[in-house]
Amino acid sequence: MVKYVAALDIGTTGLRMLVGKVTDSGSTHIIAKTAVPCRGIRKYQIEDPAELVTSIRKVLKKIEEQTDIIVKSAYVSIQGAYVGYVRNTAVVNVEDGTVSKSTIADLLDKTSDIELYEDENLVDVIPVKYVIDEAESVNDPYGLEAQTLRVEADIITANADAVDKITACIKEAGLEVDGFIPSSAAMMGLIPDYDEDENSTLLIDVGGSNTEFIVYSNTYPFFASSIPVGGDHITNDIAAVLNISPEEAETIKRDYAIAAAELVTNNVDVAVFNIEKGMQELVKIKDIVEIMEARIVALLNIIADKLEREDISSAGISRVIFCGDGLNSFNGLDTLCEEIFESKYVKVDFTRATGMKSCYTYSGGMVMYISKLLPLGRVDSKIEKRSYAAEQTGGQSKTKIVSDAISGVKDKVKGFVARFKE
Repeated sequence: MVKYVAALDIGTTGLRMLVGKVTDSGSTHIIAKTAVPCRGIRKYQIEDPAELVTSIRKVLKKIEEQTDIIVKSAYVSIQGAYVGYVRNTAVVNVEDGTVSKSTIADLLDKTSDIELYEDENLVDVIPVKYVIDEAESVNDPYGLEAQTLRVEADIITANADAVDKITACIKEAGLEVDGFIPSSAAMMGLIPDYDEDENSTLLIDVGGSNTEFIVYSNTYPFFASSIPVGGDHITNDIAAVLNISPEEAETIKRDYAIAAAELVTNNVDVAVFNIEKGMQELVKIKDIVEIMEARIVALLNIIADKLEREDISSAGISRVIFCGDGLNSFNGLDTLCEEIFESKYVKVDFTRATGMKSCYTYSGGMVMYISKLLPLGRVDSKIEKRSYAAEQTGGQSKTKIVSDAISGVKDKVKGFVARFKE
């Protein structure tokens, strides 16, 4: 039976939606994608709910116009500033001596049954390690012979108020929420599996007005956080120092994407229009790069300081990789990573992993992540053909709006993790 996964990535500069078709064989095909600009969220907060609702409706309309399908529910991104992690373990007896999908689902359900604070929602469970008969560690226990199966997992929680506010906007736009997916989970399947003894990765995702960073150990999230600084701040710095328009500053940032001034070998003049003077003037490329370098160094130092406060030393990080449009195209990141993190910079082309433009990296990871969990009972998204919906409603498509707001520990577990067992 064909299933669908819709992913809505709500960023600080725009929204991206992907719809994937998952076949019985487990392969996933993207059948719809679109992106629209949106400035409804700034520094983790919904500053303009009306703009966010309007933008979500635009996304849904564009998907419908392009593909003749109506997206009625979707998985939604959630920013790292709202996310927390709790490590937990559980064990179950294996019926019939063979680990089934039902065994794994029951185990994950049991693992998630923890006490949460009133201001927390449970949003995901990420298995870190399975243990067969308290002896053998495996990544995928399905189909193996065992008497007992134990799992060590990260229980991912999210701020309840943030979840409620985002859910309210999504509901108003006419969409149901299938679940919330943090970037730490979405990016798991996109990080290369480096065959090394020291297999830890610092992923830095620089967006428009905020940056998320995650430390992975053997491709599993170990720590995640975020800061309210992003690519827009680099643009603003250029505009402020050179007295030019934000639009021209953005163009210059993209044309001269160099993170370290020492790499400038051809220090020629660049003509810019000084708004204050009302005339063009010449600026050296190195002067432009120095403005950008100062902001990038400050951003990376904030991340390094946060890691140090969490007792995550640079010596424990094997490599640093970047994603997002904020910094990913910059040259010279290797120099800064060596200086600040004392770790090597590894360039990763996420467009190859997703087969799409870089703006779809997060949503592409979301679709891949959920698609792999469908066999365990994770709910699939509700998708309708426009012609079928019109036929069923006498020519007008009607979307049933259902609240997915979760309150109380029991409701949180039933509302999300129990879906593993459905």
